[in-house]
Amino acid sequence: MTLVKVCGIGSVEDGRAALDAGADLLGFIFWRPGKRYVPPTEAARIVDALRAHGRTWSAVGVFVDPEPSEVEAAARLCDLDYVQLSGNETPALVRHVQQRTIKAVHVRPDKEAQAAQDVERNAFGADMYLLDTHAEAMPGGTGVPFEWPALRAVGSNCLVAGGLRPDNVTRALETLLPLGVDVSSGVEFSESDGRRRQRKDPRLINEFMEAVRSYDARLG
Repeated sequence: MTLVKVCGIGSVEDGRAALDAGADLLGFIFWRPGKRYVPPTEAARIVDALRAHGRTWSAVGVFVDPEPSEVEAAARLCDLDYVQLSGNETPALVRHVQQRTIKAVHVRPDKEAQAAQDVERNAFGADMYLLDTHAEAMPGGTGVPFEWPALRAVGSNCLVAGGLRPDNVTRALETLLPLGVDVSSGVEFSESDGRRRQRKDPRLINEFMEAVRSYDARLG
């Protein structure tokens, strides 16, 4: 069955909507410049509230070029199951992390072969890889797909992110045959409360999950 990660969770309501729809992993952004950033203390509160309803899901902390001490503190506080590293982290840092690791590989146009090679030879020593679209000064959440067919050879070993939505996730699944998919902006709306912030849309999450599970059902 295809794993589904809903990333950029910022409230108990967002997390509950994702879990009610059947998400397997919830991602919490600990990169402070990001518009979906959530302080570790707030993420810990959200995780604790959601754990009260069961532990059939995994909490993922998303970091960008962090200090090891930052990762260790947040992982303990938030009871993280996975640490996702989405910057230019070294293999040494990835291997230093005590939790299971997800290393993001940002796919550049015309550099798809390098991305595939990094995954094939487990260049970072990660437990799992996430393929995402490269963008200057943006470690993720671009809302833009990469060239899916070019990474088909390694798709089955990876989570796939980058511009996934309810209306295109089936095509991504059929093209890459991935281990899982990762969605954020594709299931959001913008809420204005004096500042712009992103909220998860339960309707879009359910549409996304229905598309993934329909694909799974066709595979038997």
